[in-house]
Amino acid sequence: MSTGPLNPETSTSLPSPPFVHLKGIPNFRDLGGYKVADSDALFRRGYIYRCGEPTSATPEAIEIIRGLGVNHIFDLRSLPEIQKMQVAGTGPKTVDWPGVTRVFTPVFREESYDPVSLAKRHADYQSEGSEGMVNAYRAILTEGANSYGIILRHILEDSRREKNGDKNALIFHCTAGKDRTGVLGALLLGLCGVPDQVVAEEYNLTEAGLGEWTELLVKAVLKQGATSEKGARRMVGARKESMINTLAMVREEFGGPENYIVTRCGLTKEEVAEIRNFLIVSE
Repeated sequence: MSTGPLNPETSTSLPSPPFVHLKGIPNFRDLGGYKVADSDALFRRGYIYRCGEPTSATPEAIEIIRGLGVNHIFDLRSLPEIQKMQVAGTGPKTVDWPGVTRVFTPVFREESYDPVSLAKRHADYQSEGSEGMVNAYRAILTEGANSYGIILRHILEDSRREKNGDKNALIFHCTAGKDRTGVLGALLLGLCGVPDQVVAEEYNLTEAGLGEWTELLVKAVLKQGATSEKGARRMVGARKESMINTLAMVREEFGGPENYIVTRCGLTKEEVAEIRNFLIVSE
């Protein structure tokens, strides 16, 4: 049974940058262009793109993506989600685009889709305050460290390849491009010194980026166990407060983005410095 649109899109009504107008992919935007605190530097534009489920991309959208220099796409969804919870309602599906390598980097293990784990996550996402979402994002940080580490090491290698004249770009995505995608985006922005309020505003762009797809997502999560329409809308929403408090939690419990990347993702401080230096560019 279909629970979503066959042709979602990133609307032409959204500002570009950061959004890239694409048929078949919701919530597609550049993570770059944000100012680093107390400097004139920016987070690198045209390198990291984030989005929702990209599996209905039109041929024209794929050509646009290739024109952006994208040669890797990192899929944060889990196999059970791809097999059973395809929001677009088109069945198990992954991307296979010419010249673009898909890397399967699931945040949650397959055993995390047992009924008890799913119920706990659904309850957190539907919480009225931000505490539930912070709990959910703590779980993403804990379970997703290995997958995030794979993407961070890819960025590290891209930073080294650029010294040889190679220029590449990448995409990472989950289903809506909000939670697993949003947490990784926030880590990268926070690592580079983008202020919390700005990170939260970038996270909040998902509400515009999903556009009309929001209503179909709400229907989908209601079918998957959301307890009420209000709860489903909170689950799909991207409130700034949730990210502000998540960033505070990252500092308090993980020692900040850099320490999280070193202690949980397994990179060295020197490697993290290389990534930071690559991602921060002069305005």
